[in-house]
Amino acid sequence: MATRIIALTAAALTALILAVPAPAQQEKPPGAAPEGATVQGTDLVPAEPAGPLHLSLDEAVAQALEANPGLRALAHRSAAAERSARAAARTRWGQLDAFFNYTRYNDDWIVRPMSQQMFEEASGFADLPWDRNQRHYGLTFQIPLYMGGELTHGIQVRQLEADKTAALLRGSHWQVRFNAVSLYAGIQTLDAMGDALDELIRSLETTRQRLNLMVETGKRPELDRLKVIEELEDARAQRASIRADRVKVAALLLALMGRDPSGEVVTDPLPDRIPEAMMTRQELRAAVQESSAILQARFTAEQSEHGVRVAASSFIPKVVARGNLTQNAAPSLDDPLDTWQVSVGVVVPIFHGTSRFEELAAAKEQRSAAQEKLVQTQMEAGARLEEALARFDSARAELRAARARVTAGTEAARIEQIRYDTGAGTIEDLLRAQSRQQSARASLARALGTVVTAAQRINSIVEKEALR
Repeated sequence: MATRIIALTAAALTALILAVPAPAQQEKPPGAAPEGATVQGTDLVPAEPAGPLHLSLDEAVAQALEANPGLRALAHRSAAAERSARAAARTRWGQLDAFFNYTRYNDDWIVRPMSQQMFEEASGFADLPWDRNQRHYGLTFQIPLYMGGELTHGIQVRQLEADKTAALLRGSHWQVRFNAVSLYAGIQTLDAMGDALDELIRSLETTRQRLNLMVETGKRPELDRLKVIEELEDARAQRASIRADRVKVAALLLALMGRDPSGEVVTDPLPDRIPEAMMTRQELRAAVQESSAILQARFTAEQSEHGVRVAASSFIPKVVARGNLTQNAAPSLDDPLDTWQVSVGVVVPIFHGTSRFEELAAAKEQRSAAQEKLVQTQMEAGARLEEALARFDSARAELRAARARVTAGTEAARIEQIRYDTGAGTIEDLLRAQSRQQSARASLARALGTVVTAAQRINSIVEKEALR
């Protein structure tokens, strides 16, 4: 009957909403909010429900993008990756450190390194500065002059990692938007299906009241009244099930928005319109090639290329400039003795157990894997877009069919009601007509919600407002 069809429709809709796909490039969907808590700064503080929260679709999306804990965590990760890249870039400036060292020896040691100039004032070794308690402090610096490309390509690897995290954040924004729209449309659809069941319940109650009089006067058998009562109670049970599904979907939407899931949400009615396309199909296919998933795969491929260069740099000599300015002090000296030195060192790799060759071969394999992964990601993104376009076309066809079913079902139910009231029809014919009418209304609500979700799915894949 109608209630069973509506119940199956509600169950399928809820399963679809709860199975909203997460971005393939991240470990945990940023749209997954913590259970039973609201993020306030860094603390999880349960919020007290303060009456129903009325939200428009734009408000729900805006709040989800602003307050979703997963997105905020990902934004911090992106900022950290960017700072890490800047830190790597600044290593080419070299480093300057201060040092201090206090030493007590078993015998008197010379305070500063020995030099020929020291003997110009000293008559012998005994006149040199000796002490068993010494302090050495000053500055030391190191500047990489030539690293064979290791430093340059290493910096590029870190910068590409920051770019990957930024692309992940961008894609996650669109995924959270899609989740918010899907959940909001799910609430709207369940409300519309609940309204259809409410109307069926009212119709069955009216029929039961009429049958009570007809049964008392002997115009209709008691069996007709029992059949209506059975259908009425079944409809009430299914209405309670839809109400429970609505609470579940509303809790998911509130959690996505960073709010207390125990609150109540009131949405706008489900709009009876089809989103309009802002881009052609060809433009959509071109746009998907610049989506965040493909950008991340592209950045990974570029990283692997730089990784090969880093591995190859291990065969190239390195040139580093070093120096220090040191003050050498001891209790036996009135003033510290200053020393300084500057050196340029060259390290030539000769033998390292052939490990460098293996590391270079491994880097090349990583490069090949990243390039193949890029091709796979491009094909998968194109396939997801084609599937989403097909589902959108299917949803529009389903919507047209549902509208026709509602028109036909309403008229058929009206005719069967007249036939039953005049004694020309049976209670089975009337209940079947009412079943088809309410099933058609539930299908219309589901089709409207599916169209909205399918359109937003396309937007999330190309990461543009392609349909509005």
